Amino acid sequence: MGQNDDNAHPPITPAKAVNPETITDPTQRGVYSLVVKHYLACCSRDAIGKETVLTIRISSEEFTAKGLMILERNWLEIYAPWERWSTGQGLLPKVQIGSRIRPSSLLMKDGRTTAPQPISEVELIALMDRNGIGTDATIAQHITTIQDRSYAIKDTGQKFLPTKLGIALVEGYNSMGYQLNKPDLRREMEAECNAVALGRKTREQIMGPMLAKMLECFNRVNEEANKLDIAIARHFHRLGATNENSTILRRDFSVCGSCGRLMALKQLNSQQNDANNSHQPKKILRCDSCSVGLALPKGVPNPMMNPRVRDEHFACPICQYQVIKITEGDGYSGNGYHFCPKCFSEAPREYGGSATPSDFRCFNCTFSACSLATGIKGGDIEVFPCPFCQQINKTGKITLRKNSRGYTLSCSNYSSQGGGCDYTIWLPKEASSISIPDDTQNGNINLHDKICESCSDDNKTVRKVKFRWKPGSVPPHFDREYLGCVLCDQIFKSEIRISIPQLNQVRIRRTNGGRGTTNRRTHRANGRVDVTNRNNAGISCFRCGRSGHYASACPSNQ
Repeated sequence: MGQNDDNAHPPITPAKAVNPETITDPTQRGVYSLVVKHYLACCSRDAIGKETVLTIRISSEEFTAKGLMILERNWLEIYAPWERWSTGQGLLPKVQIGSRIRPSSLLMKDGRTTAPQPISEVELIALMDRNGIGTDATIAQHITTIQDRSYAIKDTGQKFLPTKLGIALVEGYNSMGYQLNKPDLRREMEAECNAVALGRKTREQIMGPMLAKMLECFNRVNEEANKLDIAIARHFHRLGATNENSTILRRDFSVCGSCGRLMALKQLNSQQNDANNSHQPKKILRCDSCSVGLALPKGVPNPMMNPRVRDEHFACPICQYQVIKITEGDGYSGNGYHFCPKCFSEAPREYGGSATPSDFRCFNCTFSACSLATGIKGGDIEVFPCPFCQQINKTGKITLRKNSRGYTLSCSNYSSQGGGCDYTIWLPKEASSISIPDDTQNGNINLHDKICESCSDDNKTVRKVKFRWKPGSVPPHFDREYLGCVLCDQIFKSEIRISIPQLNQVRIRRTNGGRGTTNRRTHRANGRVDVTNRNNAGISCFRCGRSGHYASACPSNQ
């Protein structure tokens, strides 16, 4: 059996001897003959043969033929006609070295290179086994996966045919320098795993190098993902490229950031929508000059104009595409938002976009020069678990957010429509920027310094918050930057006036309104929320000593 044991059932053996001629059904007669001959062949001696290479010299040219000389057929005699043994040109005659032959004919044939024929499932399994890919338990799953993902299909002859998608992926990866369609990387990985199983290597010896190689490949593919787009574009129509699969809703809709021309607003037909499992007709923006189609989210799209300059479109400062505003309707019931059609599909990683494709909107963006970008660094990091949600056995995490009124630490279960958790800590407006340092950031901040040990325990982790202050907005004993815990730093909380919300108690939001300062008090009791505003005369400036303003708004600065 060798090293490959699939632990399957033993070979089928005949129950008794029967004259095949007495079996009237031809199919049953053939099955019985196959079972008996297979059993007898397994009990017979191995066949013996010699591989022969003949080299013949005619004038100055040499011709070579390779074949097999079978000395003893043994089990081959029994198992015929289902098995034959041959290599190269087949059976070669017996000749002696130095013998002379006379060719019966000399022919010159024309030919050309032909594409290899599709392979069957049996041939594919043999190739995978030869390259050490998969096991008896996983080979079938690998073959099912390539069909489920439409990389290949089976024809009527049970041969595998690559699809346009499969060919495009192979071409795209090959253009990056990684021939991921070749078995090399997978074969190396499985060979290393087998070495661990046999005790020749340890898990630690193989994990580091293999993960480093795969990470290098992953990063390269991410950086050159546009080559996949190019390869796929050679085999597929661009989104909305023809009027057969889409309908024009508005011809001159918004400005293309690549060529500066106007893109058309289109709606995909029902077939493509059904393929995307969408009940709402899908809209796209199509630029015929650039042959680009960009998908749009649900809602009613409207091109945004610059509020400061009349008749000028509002362009995304990252890619120059005209920003689109989404309002309620067409399957969307929210309060509306802005997004760039290019960044929506190809999120800029340097400004808050993730490595995986995602729906990127302006409120996710951290590009500081854009007035619509309200995303913040570390906005997806949990600062601490939500105490309000914990009391009602729900899971919520407090994260850093930014809106038109400033920075907050609020619960992930917050809902602008009401009914969600409204745990909110309003952070000081004296800060020009606020962030949550994550574990991957470079710099002088260690992980030990990012976690508040006083508030953290085995059940929760509380992270510190980093503030960068506006010039002259805080007392002189504060540094330009501050990293601390908003829950337990009492001196910081009292001087900056941070209020921690409690159930059924008052929460304070202080706002700096230019001429004066107001406090917003929120009273929560029995589900009822009352809001009152009053002038705060207790605020004083540390520069001039007068009350009613901060140092950042001090008249002595002007």
